[in-house]
Amino acid sequence: MIGFAIVRSVVVRSHALPLALVAGLVLAGCASVPERVAPLPEDPVELSVARGDPAAVEGRLVVWGGVIAAVENTRDGTVLEVVKRSLDRDARPQPADVSPGRFRVYSDAFLDPRDHAPGREVTVRGRVAGSEEDRIGEHAYEFVRLEAEGVHLWERRPRPRDRYHDPWYDPWYDPLYGHWGPRGYYGPGWRYPYPRHHDPRYW
Repeated sequence: MIGFAIVRSVVVRSHALPLALVAGLVLAGCASVPERVAPLPEDPVELSVARGDPAAVEGRLVVWGGVIAAVENTRDGTVLEVVKRSLDRDARPQPADVSPGRFRVYSDAFLDPRDHAPGREVTVRGRVAGSEEDRIGEHAYEFVRLEAEGVHLWERRPRPRDRYHDPWYDPWYDPLYGHWGPRGYYGPGWRYPYPRHHDPRYW
C-alpha cells in the first residue's frame, strides 16, 4: 500500500507539472493588453448603441480604439477625434476598410499632436459622457464623448515589403513560340534540323 501511494503521488505530480505550465502560458497570453487600458470591461458597449441612445449608456466604462482623424490641444487638455475600429485580443485596432463611426476623446493630459497625429492608432479607456453635435466637413455629425481614463498610443506598423521583382521576367514568354513564330522557325521552306520523333518542346 505504501508503494502504491508513492507511485500515485509521482503520477499526480507528473500530470500537475504540464497543467501548471499550460496555465502559465495561457495567463501570459492574456496579459498583453496595455496597462493603461486594462482590464477590459466584462460588458462592452458598442459605438452604434451609444450613438443610438447616449443617455442610456452614460457613465458606462468602455475600451474603444481606432485611428486618429484629428487632434486639438485646449486649456483643459486634449481632444482626439477617432475613427473607430474593432479591437484584437491585445486591444489593438484592427485594419479595416469600413468603420462603424467616430467618437471624441477628452483627456485631461497634454497629448503631443506630433505623436498623436492623424493616422496613428490609439486605444482609449474611458466613460461615456453623452454626445455632441459637430461637423465632418459640411456634414452634420453626432459624436459620442468619452472622458478618458487612459490613452494608449500604438507603435507604427511596419511597412509591407515589396515583392521581389525579377528584371528578366517576361509574362508573355512562351517556350514554343517567339515573337516571329515557332522558336527555331526562320521562314518558308525551312525544315526542322532534327528527326521527326524529336519533341520541339525540349531543346
